Amino acid sequence: MARKSISKKPKPAAPRRKASRPNLTERILDVAEELFGRVGYGGTTTRAIASRARVNVGQLHYYFESKRAIFEAVVARHGTEVTERRRQLLVEAKARYPRGIVPLEVLVDALVRPLLMAEPRVGGQRRASMQMHARLFTDPDDTASIVRADIYDETNALYVEAIQRALPKIPAKTLYWRYYFMMGAYVWTLLQPGRLESISQGRCDPADMETAIREIVPFVCAGLAAPVAR
Repeated sequence: MARKSISKKPKPAAPRRKASRPNLTERILDVAEELFGRVGYGGTTTRAIASRARVNVGQLHYYFESKRAIFEAVVARHGTEVTERRRQLLVEAKARYPRGIVPLEVLVDALVRPLLMAEPRVGGQRRASMQMHARLFTDPDDTASIVRADIYDETNALYVEAIQRALPKIPAKTLYWRYYFMMGAYVWTLLQPGRLESISQGRCDPADMETAIREIVPFVCAGLAAPVAR
């Protein structure tokens, strides 16, 4: 049931040459992450990345051959960690339930927790990373769509299959819609918009991810398992 990626799997997005200064490539990627998160793939230029990273464009291309190579490296730093953790949690859950039917709440928790609770890199900024990945899911640029698919589609397919086993009476087409709505819920949570704090009159902290997970899991489960409209 997985949507096949419209491109081949990208090569590992790594610097073209080993940096002579150990922190230079990380600085470039940190700057790029912030810019991609704020203005998207299309709105970010290599010149802007170079300027913010305090290198010239020639130096930038010494380590990364193109803007897309930088983008792939930025996405892979966080995305690969998230998808591998999701995969691990799913394997562990299936082992705990030998019949192969994992409870829905376990599946949803395993799906959202690695993304919402991802630890920042050493020296990295959690806010920039979360904003970057929220932007990744909403950026209409074709390159962003392709990179997103290459990173996330395989594990999404695994979870869709597992949710189908937990909800055998929900038609596949309906389940895809509901899975899509679920993605919207956790992406909005990643963005941490100030609206939550505003409408709750300060009672809710949008940065409190443990509470967010505790609230989002039953909400999503109810939506996934809701009676199908006739």
